Amino acid sequence: MPKPQLNVTTGRVDGKWYIFFSTIIVNVGRSDFVLRAIRDGDTWSVQQGIPYSQSGARIVPTDATLVWGGDGHNHWHVARVATVRLVALDDIGRPLKSPSRTDSKAGFCFYDHTHELARGPAEPVFSAHSCGHKDDTIIGVGLSPGWNDTYRQSLPGQSIDVSGLPDGKYRLWTDIDEPGWFREARTDNNRTWIDLDLEMTPQGLSANTIGRGPSPP
Repeated sequence: MPKPQLNVTTGRVDGKWYIFFSTIIVNVGRSDFVLRAIRDGDTWSVQQGIPYSQSGARIVPTDATLVWGGDGHNHWHVARVATVRLVALDDIGRPLKSPSRTDSKAGFCFYDHTHELARGPAEPVFSAHSCGHKDDTIIGVGLSPGWNDTYRQSLPGQSIDVSGLPDGKYRLWTDIDEPGWFREARTDNNRTWIDLDLEMTPQGLSANTIGRGPSPP
């Protein structure tokens, strides 16, 4: 499941105002989340390994795709593992269905970044090195139980253009596996959010947190 943003910052780039945020995915389950991708020409086939209770795994195909992180990451990403969007809140704090603004991030190469919960291995199992090189034809990525993968707000794509938005209250949603590509023990914990009060001041755009969604158990 995603973890709520710890903080949101604002900044101006090329005359446009942006909010910047981190995105954190946590494996709250009891098994590894493992994907393997094989390339035939320019086409990737992505499979998920569903671990058996004792040993081994059942390999199942998915509709997921890979994209090259040519924004300075220089490795392969699984497209749209996480999606972040901003929507306005109505007068009683309910998120409006539209319009919304979406982050510009291409995808995630997830691995054991930080031991978040009191479960799973004490040391990382899956490494960032598994994200591969541009000419690779086979890669594998994974996230151990209890571990998170963190994309900090300073990285490319961790932002939303908010230029022209009126002052007011907004909800910053984070959805995991929004297309439903992957097998999970449960999917009702794949969304979290923070609520923000956006205001243009003489000093620039401010973003104050006024509410927060669920955190990993």
